[in-house]
Formats: sequence, C-alpha cells, structure tokens
Amino acid sequence: MEVQVQRTFTIPTPPSEPPSSEVAPTIFDLVAPPYHVTVLFAYAPPNPTNTTLLAALAATLPRFHLLTARRILDRHTNRPFFLTGAGALVVEATVPSPLSDHLPLTPSPDLERLHTPVDKATPHVLVLQLNRFACGGLVLASSAHHQAADGYSMSLFFHAWAAAARSGDLELNHGAVVPYGPSAITPRCPPRCEFEHRSVEFLPLDAAPRRAPTRVHPSEITNLMLHYTADHVSHLKARAQNKYTTFETLSAHLWRKITVARGRAGDDAYRTALNVTVNGRARLGTDSVPKGFFGNAILTASSGKTSAQALVEGGTLADAAAMVRAGVRARDRRYFQSFIDFGELHGDEEMEPMVGDEDNVLLPDVAVDSWLHLELHRMDFGCGGRLVGILPAHSPLDGVVVLIPGLGKEGGVDVFVALYDKHADVLRDIAYTID
Repeated sequence: MEVQVQRTFTIPTPPSEPPSSEVAPTIFDLVAPPYHVTVLFAYAPPNPTNTTLLAALAATLPRFHLLTARRILDRHTNRPFFLTGAGALVVEATVPSPLSDHLPLTPSPDLERLHTPVDKATPHVLVLQLNRFACGGLVLASSAHHQAADGYSMSLFFHAWAAAARSGDLELNHGAVVPYGPSAITPRCPPRCEFEHRSVEFLPLDAAPRRAPTRVHPSEITNLMLHYTADHVSHLKARAQNKYTTFETLSAHLWRKITVARGRAGDDAYRTALNVTVNGRARLGTDSVPKGFFGNAILTASSGKTSAQALVEGGTLADAAAMVRAGVRARDRRYFQSFIDFGELHGDEEMEPMVGDEDNVLLPDVAVDSWLHLELHRMDFGCGGRLVGILPAHSPLDGVVVLIPGLGKEGGVDVFVALYDKHADVLRDIAYTID
C-alpha cells in the first residue's frame, strides 16, 4: 500500500483557552499501561472533507484538555505528568488506490502505514492520521496514550467529534470541559483500604527482582482476526447452559482455545488465568467519579489461576465462564473505592504495576478487553459514509484479545488476537470448534 503524507501539524487549543497547565496522574493512570493505543476506523464513501473533520476536531478538543497534552516524565521520580495545551498531532495522507482493495481490514504490515509510528518517546497524548483513498474512502487512525484515557473516555471523545462533524454546528462542543485529573476523583473521608492493592495492582515495596521472561523475536508475535457469527455465539452460549453473557462466554471459549493452542491442554502443572479490564464508573457512581469523567477508571479482574488441564479437560465452557464472572464481580464498588483510597493514602510512594507490558514476552495468561459496549460501531461522521472496519493496530503482546462488535448485517463479534506465531497457527484451526 502506497501512503503519501501531505502535511503534519498540530491543532492547539484556541487562544481564548487558559494557558497550559500541569496535570498529575490519578492512581488509575499509574496502573494503566504506558503506551499509545492505536485504532483504525475505515469508512466507505461518501465522507466529510478533511476541512470539515479538522474544524470539528478543533471545536471538540477544548472540552478534552488531556488530549491536547504532552506526556512528560519527571526527571527525579520518573513519574509521568501531563502538560496541557500542546495540541494534538495530526497527519493528512492520501492513498492512490480504492479502499475496497484493502477490505476487510485485517492485521498486516501494510496497514501500519496508515498510522503515525508512536513509541515511548512520543510526547503527544493524541496522534491522528486522516488517510483519504482514491475512491473517497477514509481511514481514520487514532493513537491515544493509555495513561491519559481508557477506551470508554476515548469513545466519549470520538462521539463528540463525530457529532460536531455530522451536524456542522461547531458551537456544539463549546460546553463545559469534562472533569479529569486527580481532583475529579473523590476518596472517602477518612480514606481506608479494605483490600491489598500492593501485590495485586502494584508491586510490593520490597518486591524481589522479577525473573527474566521468555522472549521471542518481535516478528514472531502474530496478530489475527476471528469472526464469530451471531449463530455461533448462540451455540456457544447454549453450550454454557445459557447462563452467561456474550462477553463471559466468548472470553471463556477463547481462553480455553488459546490454552490448547499453546500445547498445554493436559498439563496439570501449567497455571493460567484470564485477566479482564473492568470499568469502575457504574460501580462507583457519581459521588466518587463525576459523570463524563475523562481519564482512566478501569482495573483488571482475574479469574484466578487454574491448571490448564482443569480448564480444558477437567472442566466445561460453563465452568470457565463462571470463573470469568466471579473475577469480574469481585471488582465491585467496595474494591474500586478501596483502590481510590489507596491512592489517597499511598499515592506519593513508588508505584510499579504488577502486570508488565513488555513486548514479545511469552505468557501463560490471556488478557481480554471488550469494546462491545463502547458504541464505536455507531460512530457516524456524516455524509452517509458507512463504517466498514474497526481494527486495533499491531500488538506485540502475547495473549491479548479484543472483542469488537461485528459490522456486517449478520452482526456477531469480531475478535482481534495477538499470539506467538506457532500458537496462532493452531488457534486458526480450532477457534470455531465447539466442545
């Protein structure tokens, strides 16, 4: 795929806005992965012009101050903070071929040209690339730093931007700035920790050095897309006694299949867990996190370790789904509030997340993120262009799974998987079997 960059620039906050200011991370930001999350959205023609999209973006960004920030590491503590007002980095590009030549969107090195490279040195919190195809098709690539915003927050921004572009009313987004930063999160008075957050979210202060992980070459982590039709999901749910949600059932199914693909089905000594991101907003309520809060408000829930043999051969799909449900329900209001209070009491201490984010490391666990309720499949920028693809950019993390609403008429669920290539080859063959 030939991608021709036309120009690169920043869209700053308007001069009428307050000058730039430092924003400290929240306790949720400190446990979030320190990298950008890149997502591609593909729209068939007709689409709004770049002029319309950029005007809508300029009108929307003042409500989302963290997206105009640079992420900076404190030279003494190595802790991040955000300096707002720098603007979002925007790239305009053209592709001299029709979008249909590149559909459906599936992970490939070609598609990496549709988004600006980002790494740990990239200062801008938000990096956007608008790719205009010869047919008028559009691929919008968004890279947002995870320590500034989780998926739910980014969905608020995307929908606000789309609404401004769709309506043409650039005054639409000139309302109050959405709440963000530590001052928006309210601890109890007095704060109290009811759970142990060191050794769960953060390493203990006296933690022993971590064992050297098993690494593979970056090229050996394969990204693939699976698609489960609505009928297939229904069959899986029936196999799990129709007691579990689509998320619980499909997560449990993929956990078992990935364990088989890793060659561990009968291994009683091999311990594995399913880790799930949980949104705390509904659990906490507006007393702790205000409505529309922008930032991170998620924690990881774990099924708890089980042997691979018990998961695959000694148990059923319903048993695995029950472990997923129990893990998620354990991250209830009390747990999230305890975590906020932990931040109030210990937030100045050294904070190193328990879950590493090292690339190309082989892991025994599976990490599932669900985009099923983010309404991304309803994101409409106007002019009648239909959303025909949603794809996370390349992930070098073994065992990552993302559930995405299927965009076809038949619905269903698209599943993005990052897996060691030898295991990915097996997963392709067994992913749809029901047992």
